[in-house]
Amino acid sequence: MHAWSSDRPGVHLFGMTLGNALIIGIHALVAWTLIEMFVNIFHRLSRTSFIVWHYFVVVIVFAGVFSLYRVLFDIGASSFVVTIVGMSFVFLFEFVVFRFLYSGERWFLNWVDWIFPIFLASSTIYAVTTLW
Repeated sequence: MHAWSSDRPGVHLFGMTLGNALIIGIHALVAWTLIEMFVNIFHRLSRTSFIVWHYFVVVIVFAGVFSLYRVLFDIGASSFVVTIVGMSFVFLFEFVVFRFLYSGERWFLNWVDWIFPIFLASSTIYAVTTLW
């Protein structure tokens, strides 16, 4: 039997139904929205202050939101699967926004402003769902 199939009815992907994946996606959307609010409100900080605060806020927000997921909606999926599903939703949000909604410059899609915060977010989801 493959990891993506099961003999249990309604279970399709790594022991997770579409509804379970959507619950993780909603948590990812809440975290992503809170981070975007921070970025839009505090983008005028000095560059160094903004970067430090951005990293801190990413970790705190994803830890808080996915701690709530773990407490309220945990279905016993592995931390790896929760991280993959959550970050897949984040990438989907980013794609939709930057492809269809955002028309400004994309200078911030670099290592410091985008890649490392994504790494922090995924590491935080994994840590929170593993440790708590």
